[in-house]
Amino acid sequence: RVASLDVNAMAAAFAAREKAGAGLGTLSPRDTLSVASAGGAALWVDYGRPRKRGRAIFGTVVPFGEVWRTGANAATQFKTDKALDFGGTVVPAGFYTLWTIPSAKDWKFVVNSETGQWGTEHKPEKDLYSIDMKVSTLPQAVENFTISVDPNARGGVLNLDWDTTRAAVAFVVKP
Repeated sequence: RVASLDVNAMAAAFAAREKAGAGLGTLSPRDTLSVASAGGAALWVDYGRPRKRGRAIFGTVVPFGEVWRTGANAATQFKTDKALDFGGTVVPAGFYTLWTIPSAKDWKFVVNSETGQWGTEHKPEKDLYSIDMKVSTLPQAVENFTISVDPNARGGVLNLDWDTTRAAVAFVVKP
């Protein structure tokens, strides 16, 4: 919430964007992450990238203790061509959706067998794995939710960055 709103200035700015053909733009555009080799595995993630837009995110927009679609709009999809070991939990090669359960101190990374659903259609009976994530504070806020992989010779680290929060989970590629 804001103390006051300059509706005339907002209308003028909107009209200028519209005249330039920009309009409001997509609030949560889709993005695809492709990693050719993280320890020998090829990874692919398709997800919506919501924007911070001046909001406090975790604990408010994304409530603590509830399953989150890990992005916006359609559920986040994930493919791997090799089995991945997330700290003792082995996820076989395959096609999945990714969900998270954020909290103030720790997160759960949830791998689900159903694909192609909208992000509010999580079916817990289809959850295959729940994996602990490490949470840290970023030095500055990230405007657009971002999923990245820091690859290394044995696997890598999957990062979820938004606002001033990073949730990360390391993995090793299984032979």
